[in-house]
Amino acid sequence: MSGCAGEARLQPVPQLASRAWSTPPAEIAEADPRASLGRALGSTELEGLIDQALAANPDAEVAAARVDQARALLRVARAAMLPSGGLNGQVVRYRSSGTTDPIASSLTGGLSVSYDVDLFGANSAKRRASLERLRAAGADRDAVLLVIESETARAYVQRAALAERVALLDANIARSTELERIIKVRLENGAATRADLGFQTIRVRALQQDRETLEQALEKTRTALAVLCGREAPVFQSTPAALERLRIPQFGSATPRDLLLSRPDIRSAEARISAAGGDVAVARAAFLPTIRLSADVLGDAAGFGGPAGVLLSAGSGLLAPIFDRGRLKGELQGAAARQRESVADYRKTLLAALAEVEDALTAVRQSGVREQLVAQMLEESRITARLVHLQFLGGEADIRAVLDADQDLTSAESAHAVVLQERLEAAIDLFRATGGRLSGDPAPHRLQQTASRER
Repeated sequence: MSGCAGEARLQPVPQLASRAWSTPPAEIAEADPRASLGRALGSTELEGLIDQALAANPDAEVAAARVDQARALLRVARAAMLPSGGLNGQVVRYRSSGTTDPIASSLTGGLSVSYDVDLFGANSAKRRASLERLRAAGADRDAVLLVIESETARAYVQRAALAERVALLDANIARSTELERIIKVRLENGAATRADLGFQTIRVRALQQDRETLEQALEKTRTALAVLCGREAPVFQSTPAALERLRIPQFGSATPRDLLLSRPDIRSAEARISAAGGDVAVARAAFLPTIRLSADVLGDAAGFGGPAGVLLSAGSGLLAPIFDRGRLKGELQGAAARQRESVADYRKTLLAALAEVEDALTAVRQSGVREQLVAQMLEESRITARLVHLQFLGGEADIRAVLDADQDLTSAESAHAVVLQERLEAAIDLFRATGGRLSGDPAPHRLQQTASRER
């Protein structure tokens, strides 16, 4: 009988060859795999914002609705494996034409039950495919939640960094304004030139312009957080965190194989391969005969008080496709092509995931090196600016030396805030790339298996 079925060759799932990262993270034993990203960054406020975002973000609601749709389709597939039945009844009132006989009544009713024998596993394959699609929908939802969590943390860090840079500019503007006042006094006393005052005034205005640009960017982070948290921007408020108080999350040693469990997009792609394989099994089973068992109970009574009769019948039927092989073959080929497509999507997702982790690990390492270099540059810039200001006030340096020293200090302070932001964002990227992992535990800290209870 199996020779009647169509042939379809399934594409095997690609195997992961990588065993370690080119830049493995240092293992941190005290890292907590169950900690939220907000707590890992050292901010209870961020933890609350992430909870709001996961609960109210529209993308999360859309993903949850798709899970419900997939669960409903699974129930439909399960129902196809159960017997179906129906009740029917009829009352007929009649009288012979041309007579004065009283009106008579006839009652009929019946119960029919039928069951399609899943002889070649078509219904079971449909159920398995629906279950795998539910798993895929659950993993897609988890991927959306992971993106929401990561982007909320990113916007929060950007807001803290911009607020820090605005505060640094305020301090620089205050120092530069005071120096501008001193130059004005010296100009009145003939100890400075009009050009000296002009250079310093230009410097102050440039700093004020930079501040306005940063203020605009800072406001955009507030509205971005509002959207992520599912809140209306006009009424949403969030105080920027102190950048220096945020801490770099700790990461443990993970292997590329851990991604197969922790990355929701990989789990989704794998589930879709299984679902496509189930579709191929359904299409193959359509070539084979189907067997239907049926039973009927029919009752008949002449009037409401008349004698009644009951008729029982049972039977079975065999239906085999004869003239539909062209259509069935096309459906099988289409299902096999979709299975190959799902395997290609899986490979694409896997390659992208490996590249994202590699990039994130490199960013974590390089941003740490940059922070050390910028810290040294900042320390020297502060010392140099202080000495040049003293030399200027003592008449040993001109205004250009002061402007250069102040510019170097401003650049170093801004670079330090930026590199701290980059370190935090690199950690967030690594968190997202590894599927929400903060330690060596291969299980993601927040994501849940959706379909395990649906077996």
